[in-house]
Amino acid sequence: MFKWLPSIAAKNRNSPRLMAASYSIATCLIVLSILDIVTTNLGLAAGAVEANKIIRWFQYNLGDWWFIPRLIAQIIPAMMIVWYPHRAVLLVITPVIPILAFYVWNNARLAGLIS
Repeated sequence: MFKWLPSIAAKNRNSPRLMAASYSIATCLIVLSILDIVTTNLGLAAGAVEANKIIRWFQYNLGDWWFIPRLIAQIIPAMMIVWYPHRAVLLVITPVIPILAFYVWNNARLAGLIS
């Protein structure tokens, strides 16, 4: 069905611009995900409550290891971006960065790290 995909992915990986954009976006996703996990833990320690029901379920069922599925959920798209650096993929994933940045900011605010 998608036999053409590996050849296009290989061609796009030869583009320095697409690869630089892909690595930048993937790095931002991973860094912001880690900051989200850290600030979420700080917010929870300060008395905040997790708003996302799925993450709350992971926190309840996995305890201190709740962040593993959360991190995997960000690593997979980051790997996809690097494996298939296509403009359409980058356009779809890039808006996630400011959303994650907002989550980190909000968590830091709730944890009392910023006013």
